[in-house]
Amino acid sequence: MIQFSHQIDRNLPALIAKQRERIQQFLTPNPINYVPSYNTLLLEFSPFAFHWPQLQLNLAHLLQPPLASCEHQVGKSIEIPTYYGAEVALDAQRYQQLSGLSLNQVQTLHTSVCYQVCALGFAAGFAFMAEVPMPLQLPRLPTPRPKVAKGSVAIAGAQTAIYPNQSPAGWNIIGRTPTSLYHPQSDPMTLLAPGDRVQFVAISKQQFIQLGGQL
Repeated sequence: MIQFSHQIDRNLPALIAKQRERIQQFLTPNPINYVPSYNTLLLEFSPFAFHWPQLQLNLAHLLQPPLASCEHQVGKSIEIPTYYGAEVALDAQRYQQLSGLSLNQVQTLHTSVCYQVCALGFAAGFAFMAEVPMPLQLPRLPTPRPKVAKGSVAIAGAQTAIYPNQSPAGWNIIGRTPTSLYHPQSDPMTLLAPGDRVQFVAISKQQFIQLGGQL
């Protein structure tokens, strides 16, 4: 486990993604799996090709000197079309009650920010993105829903995410996207990766359906 910081910083996911590329390209033996998070990178190795003292030396060489901040621009810029209609924004009333925001205001605020993909987890293709504007930040639901639809766009605290498939959900649902995030037969299997930048773009109900969305 490589810890890049004890704090969460919006520049870290791009730095970690860049370091992962460097390790993947130059480290011997090569890890069999990489698990990036907000401020760490977990490397998993085959036990049959693992010599810890030599690995420490190789990693120390690869990780020094630190990458300059201007080098951190890695990852893709992706637009996610999203329908913020009342029939898919399951927690619009919760926002009205707790924050005094109309669904229109929720849409405007949510689409006003370019989000950074910080980590993948919970489910295949589920990307934790930050940082949600302060007025939109609400805690998770007291009781999770047994299931929400594929493509549901959600908020919990300072994070936003999209549910890649129908699943249980404890986050606040504010919309739905027709974009598919998980393709198990493709390489890569997930649309989003740490270091990517995501812009949500509001679309109409008609556009949502034309793009393959289901209500």
